[in-house]
Amino acid sequence: MSEVALFVAALFVVPWIIGLVVPSPSGSLSSFLAAFLPLVWSPTILAIGFVVVRNGPHGLRNELAARLAYRRGSAPWLLFAGVMPILAVTTAVFSARAVGSGAPFIELTALMQAIILQFITGAVGEEPGWRGFLLPRLGQLTGTTAASWIMGGLWSLWHVPAFYDPTLPHYLMPMLIVLPFVLFFGVFMGFMFNQAGGSVLATMVAHLSLNIMTALGGASLSSSMFWGVLALVFGVIAISMTLKSRTHPLQRQQEYV
Repeated sequence: MSEVALFVAALFVVPWIIGLVVPSPSGSLSSFLAAFLPLVWSPTILAIGFVVVRNGPHGLRNELAARLAYRRGSAPWLLFAGVMPILAVTTAVFSARAVGSGAPFIELTALMQAIILQFITGAVGEEPGWRGFLLPRLGQLTGTTAASWIMGGLWSLWHVPAFYDPTLPHYLMPMLIVLPFVLFFGVFMGFMFNQAGGSVLATMVAHLSLNIMTALGGASLSSSMFWGVLALVFGVIAISMTLKSRTHPLQRQQEYV
């Protein structure tokens, strides 16, 4: 319990310290990445530190091997994790454009850069820490379903400071609609993690799929319709999976080492 509490406290304190220490972006991509990457990678960096302190380098190797491994039979869940965000964002974009909240799609020349940015930021930087380290430990304390909801709530609250930073796209988003979406999407990824046998490959796929689809544009980031549709879609999925788990228990996640 103490390890979980300390890790959660560090998750919320360290980004504030980084924000105070790292200079604000000057407008260039390199300065933006210099300021942004330490923040989004902080969950994984903290997780690595916690594992090394407790179990040493050998324990870290074992944990990374366990969390990054492909589990036999998890391919359908990896596919579902990747396809569902594509369908949800496509629906949200068309809905937003239907009510006049459209925006230009990304230029083809900028597409590859956008995809690379998504690979090196949240999808890879956050998942080993949030889902790979914290979620299974929460699961041992509360059970897998409750842990997914707690994780989703914590992850949603962790994003709050971003809505007050004018250098981030969150500044343009309707926070009171986006935060419930982040909660539900976090629950969705918690279920994907467990169904994939405790591997973050499924959550990385889901997170990356969502981020890339959002980066493609087509809807205004300030559109309540866009974010509302995403919140509705993943809210229905999260609640449905929770209800189903009562009668069909989740596949047991692999214990951490």
